[in-house]
Amino acid sequence: MVYQYIERTAIPAWGPQQSDSLIAAGTVAGAMDATFSNSSELEIFRLASDDASAALQPIAKTQADARFQRLAWSATSADHPLGVLAGGLENGDITLWDPARIIAASENDAEQPSPVLHSSSAHTGAVGGLEFNPFQPNLMASGASNGEVFIWDIVSEFKSYSPGARSQRIESVTDLSWNNQVQHILATASNSGSLV
Repeated sequence: MVYQYIERTAIPAWGPQQSDSLIAAGTVAGAMDATFSNSSELEIFRLASDDASAALQPIAKTQADARFQRLAWSATSADHPLGVLAGGLENGDITLWDPARIIAASENDAEQPSPVLHSSSAHTGAVGGLEFNPFQPNLMASGASNGEVFIWDIVSEFKSYSPGARSQRIESVTDLSWNNQVQHILATASNSGSLV
């Protein structure tokens, strides 16, 4: 049974809110959509309970500088009631957006603050892993195609830190995941067959 669907070639991320079912979609890298467009967009959709027969349409969208490899949505906070969207892009950039600002700009013609909170080009290759820490939502981990792994503090000046020396077993980070039991343990996967 199909509940709802979105006609996009995109990377998805679920919103953290219990009361409002939102899903973000970032134009996926390395694929062509039905319109042969080369643009990159970050779109936000609201699941509706009334009509499952039609494709969902975005309630808001904004442009991105490159196409998405990864997309993550943080927990909510006092400063960001809808959380923060983080995009790991094909050009190595990490960009943070405020989804509340993206929605406000779509609902209102008045001048709105930029939805981009921070952007960094610290990675030299495409971002292959991106995830917020489940215990400390201000911390985010990212990994890239050249084996780089960074921990980001998205509250404190959006600085990145290396968790240690680069592992010789990892050529390209293909995914990463925080441990759900111990807040400081991070696992990375690579194209060389190593899990660190």
